[in-house]
Formats: sequence, C-alpha cells, structure tokens
Amino acid sequence: MQSHLLISSTIESIHPDENGIKALEMMKHFRINHLAIVKNEFFLGVISDKEILRWDSKEEYIDEHLENLNSPFVKFDQHLFDIIEVIEKNNLSIVPVLDENNKYLGVITSRKMMYTIAKTSTIQSEGGVIVLEMNKYDYSLTKISSIIESNNTQILSSHIIPKNQSKDIELTLKLNTDDISHILNDFERHGYKVSASFRKQKEDTNFLDRYESLMRFLNP
Repeated sequence: MQSHLLISSTIESIHPDENGIKALEMMKHFRINHLAIVKNEFFLGVISDKEILRWDSKEEYIDEHLENLNSPFVKFDQHLFDIIEVIEKNNLSIVPVLDENNKYLGVITSRKMMYTIAKTSTIQSEGGVIVLEMNKYDYSLTKISSIIESNNTQILSSHIIPKNQSKDIELTLKLNTDDISHILNDFERHGYKVSASFRKQKEDTNFLDRYESLMRFLNP
C-alpha cells in the first residue's frame, strides 16, 4: 500500500506565520502531537507540542524557529514499511506526504497506520512479505501461487490495492517463510515487478532495520 492512499482528509497543516498557541490548539483539536508546516503548498518542517513548550513564550511565531525544526516526510509512492520506519525513527504522530515535485499533499497519522496494519495483514506472524505491481489484466493468482508453491512456500494472506487513476494494481502477499530470496528471483524471471519486499534476515541490514522499526511501532 502506497502513502498517498493513507492521507488524512481532516488534519490541516499550519502556516509559519502562526504562533505556538494556535499550533497547540490545532494539535488538541486533531488529537495529535505534531503539525506539518506548509507555505504556498511547500513543506517546511514538522513542529511538536514538546518543542513549543520549550520556547520562552507560546506566543512566539513558528517562523522564528524553522531552522531548528526537523523535516521528516515520505514521498507519495513510498510503501507502508517506509512510512512506518519514518514514523518510528522520528517518534511522530503524523508524517507529511510530498508529491513528485515536493509539494505537500497531506499527512498520514500513526493511528491510521495501526488501523491499516491490523486490517490488511497478519504482519506480526512469522513469514516474509512480497509486494507485486502489475496491470490488473495480467493478474492471475493461480500463476502467482504456482511460482510460490514451487518454492515449497504457501500464501498466508493476500491483499489487492488499485493504484491511483491507473489500470495497475498492487498485490501484497504474506508468506509462511522468511526465506524469500528464491521466490523474488523467480518472480523477476517470470517478468513480475517486485515493488517491495520484507523479510527478517540478518545479512540484509536494510530489511532488518525495517523489520525492527515495524516491531517497535507495533509494540511501543
């Protein structure tokens, strides 16, 4: 699942000309601890309630503190696991989403992430995850299952998400093994596009970091 599909339709950004009092009021209203700072559709950073409370006065303007703020974000086409990693490593209640031109699209909340994980996958159980991207007319679960089963592996769950305004779909497969390297090779050999994969392997530090981020996010 890609980030643009998870953007909140209600949470607003804040303009740098606003002060700390306004920011805290908005955080209380939306029940979050962070706000995206946006000016003319461009993302400038993220401000937290803890940072505001460290100011000399809550009446100070956000613009005065921009150079001291972090700017974590995800791009519109990044995958679920990448979003989790950014949220967990920066201890965020929201993460801003930017388009291909780095313009601000909105935010994803940590609450939405928890709901999505619970709804779409048995992610905490043992096994790897493979995400395939394909034209919806090329989708054949029988063929995909055959490739997986030829590697003595079974599909625990599958989930299809249509990609935004296109004929493409994103198929997420949860498998009963962490050893998915041969399956990934077979998919590529059969012409499938693997857009993301997730496995718990010590020799692969990138996947291990993402796995640990997910576990910390699910078990704070």
